Amino acid sequence: MKIQFFILFCLTFQLSSCQEKFNNKSIFLGEYTKDSIKTYTNDSIRYIAKDSLKQTNQFTPKEFIKILDSLNLFFIAEGDEPFWQLKLNSSELTFMKYDFEKEVSFKPIISIDEQSGFNIMFKSRNNKIFGLIKRIDNKLEAEKSCDLSLSDNYLTYEVFVSMEGKVFKGCCSIDEKQ
Repeated sequence: MKIQFFILFCLTFQLSSCQEKFNNKSIFLGEYTKDSIKTYTNDSIRYIAKDSLKQTNQFTPKEFIKILDSLNLFFIAEGDEPFWQLKLNSSELTFMKYDFEKEVSFKPIISIDEQSGFNIMFKSRNNKIFGLIKRIDNKLEAEKSCDLSLSDNYLTYEVFVSMEGKVFKGCCSIDEKQ
């Protein structure tokens, strides 16, 4: 019984961990290249060489959302065929499909799945849009990353969005809204 509890405890810790903190001052933003990692460091977004970073902590999804809000950072998701973009934080959800004339904005409701890794479910308060952001690349292995060939970078989040009866699939990282 003690061994089963220990295995369950270790598995639960592994599944509930989500977002890395490096060198006690850099936060991983879900995107990397062959040699560098996109981080929020010293009040700005920068790519830092992988070999110069050491992981010091992991945030739960709930902690990570609070940190993103305090830094005014957004999940930025994109997909193609047709090209679309989503921007999300706890107070704003915007969606643009490039055959629309403008972005549509909503007040979001965010639900966090704390039991099975990093899964964030979101919807607009009027239920016109809903979706899921899921971390799929936990060990920064390029073959497990999300790839839509929109850039040469590897993204750690996969996104599904449903709006007006259509499902959009894409990839996501974290950035300033712009």
